[in-house]
Amino acid sequence: MNRRSVYGAVFVTVLLNLLGFGMLLPLLPTYARDFGASAAVVGVLIASYSAAQFISAPVLGRISDRVGRAPVVAACALVAAGGYLLFAATSSLTWIFVARILTGFAAGSIAAAQATIADVTAPTERGQGMAVVGAGIGLGIVLGPALTALSIPIGGTRAPFVIAAIAALANAIWAMLALPRTTGVTPPLLATLARVRRDPLLVLFFAVNFLVMVAFSQIESQLPLLTDHLLNFGPVENGYLFMYVGLVIVAFQLTGTRWLSRRLGDRRLIVIGLACFALGSALAPFVTAWWQIALPAGLIAIGNATQAPSLLSAISGRVGADEQGAVLGASHSIGSSGRIIGPVLGGVLFGGTGPASPFLTAAAVFACLAAVMWVRRGVSAGS
Repeated sequence: MNRRSVYGAVFVTVLLNLLGFGMLLPLLPTYARDFGASAAVVGVLIASYSAAQFISAPVLGRISDRVGRAPVVAACALVAAGGYLLFAATSSLTWIFVARILTGFAAGSIAAAQATIADVTAPTERGQGMAVVGAGIGLGIVLGPALTALSIPIGGTRAPFVIAAIAALANAIWAMLALPRTTGVTPPLLATLARVRRDPLLVLFFAVNFLVMVAFSQIESQLPLLTDHLLNFGPVENGYLFMYVGLVIVAFQLTGTRWLSRRLGDRRLIVIGLACFALGSALAPFVTAWWQIALPAGLIAIGNATQAPSLLSAISGRVGADEQGAVLGASHSIGSSGRIIGPVLGGVLFGGTGPASPFLTAAAVFACLAAVMWVRRGVSAGS
């Protein structure tokens, strides 16, 4: 199987995986609230996905080292399909939690899909392959909310779960037919972190990644509740809002981020992204009309489109070709741990001190990180 065919197979696998995740972004907070969940419980529910993924990813990575990537991806897709069907069938908040944890556990298979890229590429070509994974993730985040917005008026609030289950079943079939049964060696996370600790600038980048994920997942998880509170948005309106955010991210990454990166460099672009995050988060709680949400949501999207790839590029630039996969994988794991804390913190703040507090808190975190990165922007690459 040639490399181009592997890239295509992995792209489809990641896209089908992320469709389900994207479909739940605008729906799950209000869906759980209809079952009696408070804002804090909604935060825990959303965080349970990332917690399950954080636990399962290294375990599934080790299993895929032994039995091959394709069987692991296929088995996880079947588990995800069961989780989505449980979402659609349940009438209990407890079972909603079970379904969320099942789909989070299955999401650990993305690591196996990424490992497929590493199996068939040289270290110097790995960045191109990982960009394919990023494209699949981005398209899933765009199409998922759109499918939610389009399907609810036809089939009700349970329809998106059924569509997500169908996509997961298709993913299981696709993985067994199209993904190569490659194997490899997944580097231990702790050994990689020990390598990172020897470079103070890498430590800073990893810390920024963690805190950005805490703040970003905090506002991501509470945005449907905020728009419901301020604008009376339901899952359909929030589906279009999240689709808009995804489109801005993809469009800006393909145009503005590339142009700015060549002229400003990674570290300045990280600062710009963090500043956009801060401004968008600070403005979001003060909208009074549906059309006004476009500005803060757009700023948050541009922040993601500039900061995330620039930070990954900066991390990549600090390590050798033979360490790229391990270090970038460790960075992803650290970011995922931030996605466990963020929704819980956001839910507690939303319910405890008011709907604006998660967004203003996140804005303060982004602003502080921007200031730190601005101060450190002059540090030489060899420091």
